[in-house]
Amino acid sequence: MHLLNRYFAPFALFLVLSAVYFRGSDTPGQLPHEIKLSLGILALSFVVNWWLSSRTYRYVGWARFMRALQVWMNFVWSVPLFYLLGAFWGPMWLLFVMTPVTAALTMKWWTTLATALVSAATMMGIYFLRGLTPEMSEQFGMALVHAGFIVVISLFVHSLSQTALRLISPRGTQ
Repeated sequence: MHLLNRYFAPFALFLVLSAVYFRGSDTPGQLPHEIKLSLGILALSFVVNWWLSSRTYRYVGWARFMRALQVWMNFVWSVPLFYLLGAFWGPMWLLFVMTPVTAALTMKWWTTLATALVSAATMMGIYFLRGLTPEMSEQFGMALVHAGFIVVISLFVHSLSQTALRLISPRGTQ
């Protein structure tokens, strides 16, 4: 989970703040409602992630549950942020990569796959809610590639983490 806070949290911050900066405001001196709401969600996510991370390993019996909770909380933050900002800032889909990649570091292969499929399907569902349909072939094709990437990169990271664990385990040195 420390990897999440070290790499993904700053990237999420950069991603959301880039959307806010480049979106700007229609009225000088005022931020649009979706920007204010997104910044509030981002701030809340940082506080909750920090709190969960600081307590994950204090309670060894709860560590597995706390890690899973943090993975799914990141999914919960990604949904409204993508919905609010994805309409005008294309890279917001990358938020859906973070949850399954984080799961890949601490969960089993099937759990990683399920998390990736849920993330990809949710992203596609939001695209559909925003009016993207298969008839819009180029944009729909790009969305499908994004969804495929979410699944592939998650399984790739899971394989890398499992390989690293085998290499450092005592059984791997025989």
